[in-house]
Amino acid sequence: MSEFESQIYADGEDIFSIGDLAEHLYIIEKGEVNLINAQANVFACASPGQSFGEAAILQGGVRSAGARAHGEVACRRISAEKASELLLSHSPLLIVILEALLLQQSMQNALRNP
Repeated sequence: MSEFESQIYADGEDIFSIGDLAEHLYIIEKGEVNLINAQANVFACASPGQSFGEAAILQGGVRSAGARAHGEVACRRISAEKASELLLSHSPLLIVILEALLLQQSMQNALRNP
């Protein structure tokens, strides 16, 4: 993961907001990230070793949730382009499967948070 850009976010700092273009996905190395819905409620918390912002691997993806640092957060930021390259280098089928899973997750989130 050393080839991915390292980012540090201060407590309470927005990492991205709803409606932002999804250009990166993130892997948390230290700290926690709150995921925020349209009503400004925290609906999930990601911790070290977990990823968030996976919609970035979809071409033209737009953020359906916000992400905010809870305490100081260190993470690796991976561009959508680099993530696609990595997936394609293993199997083009991985992108199709991940897109289907992300679409399903997005639909479930929409039903849960009207």
